[in-house]
Amino acid sequence: MTYATTRARSGVSGELIFVDRKGTWQNAQSPAAEMVLLILRTPKGRCLVRPEMGVDWRRVNKLRTDAGNTAREAVLDALRPLVQTGFIADLRVAVRVYPTRGYLELDVSFVDVRLRAATRTTLPTLQQAV
Repeated sequence: MTYATTRARSGVSGELIFVDRKGTWQNAQSPAAEMVLLILRTPKGRCLVRPEMGVDWRRVNKLRTDAGNTAREAVLDALRPLVQTGFIADLRVAVRVYPTRGYLELDVSFVDVRLRAATRTTLPTLQQAV
């Protein structure tokens, strides 16, 4: 049993996921997972309601040798409010850099505190971190 339910969204595009064979929307793993994905999809300063929300991709240069560490720190900074408020715990972030392909792959895992369940998602981010 979950404390809340929400529809699952694509980690990359943010679109709702529809399951054709069932004829219904896919339920999210956890509401916390959807919050994490929303923050990861939002470049910092682009949310008009909360300009401080999102990842500061401007500080990441994927062509530098420290791109993975810089991107990891940017993601940790963006998700820090969820950790500080106790919404998620045990946050772990790993980043793989594919400079020739033009994207970063994020591997994010955490515990949804209210659900008491571990969640892990791996997604490519198509942010044009230059």
